[in-house]
Amino acid sequence: MRPKKNRPYKIKDIAKELGVSIQTVKNYENLGILPKAKRDEKGWRYYTEEDLIKIKALYQEEIKKLKI
Repeated sequence: MRPKKNRPYKIKDIAKELGVSIQTVKNYENLGILPKAKRDEKGWRYYTEEDLIKIKALYQEEIKKLKI
């Protein structure tokens, strides 16, 4: 599910794109595997399209390392 044009991605969108749980995305962020998300005034994580592209690339690299 893609957000509407110019709307940020929520953590659930990132999790769905990666095929992992929301908690996994949070864990990867806490471990430094994924970059820290930007947050709004309420503390909710949000991501841009550029963030999503970077996160997918980083995630794929980390998965490759784990398979070796």
